[in-house]
Amino acid sequence: MKKLLFCALAILFMIGCAPSGNQAALDAHADAPATAKQLTGSEIKTTVIGRKYSSVTSTGYPFSQVLSADGTAQIQISSESMQSGSWVITGDVICVAYQKYGKECSKVLTDGGSIWFVDSTTSKTNNKFIAN
Repeated sequence: MKKLLFCALAILFMIGCAPSGNQAALDAHADAPATAKQLTGSEIKTTVIGRKYSSVTSTGYPFSQVLSADGTAQIQISSESMQSGSWVITGDVICVAYQKYGKECSKVLTDGGSIWFVDSTTSKTNNKFIAN
């Protein structure tokens, strides 16, 4: 009986010590603050294109992405191989596509430090990026 009680307490202790979710992943997909400004298509070009940004996937893997002026995109997720893709801006929405990961079309918001890509259809945050 003592062994069973000890094992149960040990399991409860381990569960209690486990994180309640990957906070970095939650933060990277949280809503932009109400004070964040939505960028126009031309502002997206001058603010986002040609810079390297970092974030975390919804499952907690760190990644970086570069959208180059020639319309190409590169993404490196954790220890996976670099993936190439493309991007296009239509109006005030940027669509980024990778064969392996699919296509996301986003409005872009910024607070002057972070940049949020917010799904243009669902208005849910795809990612919050930090410039490197």
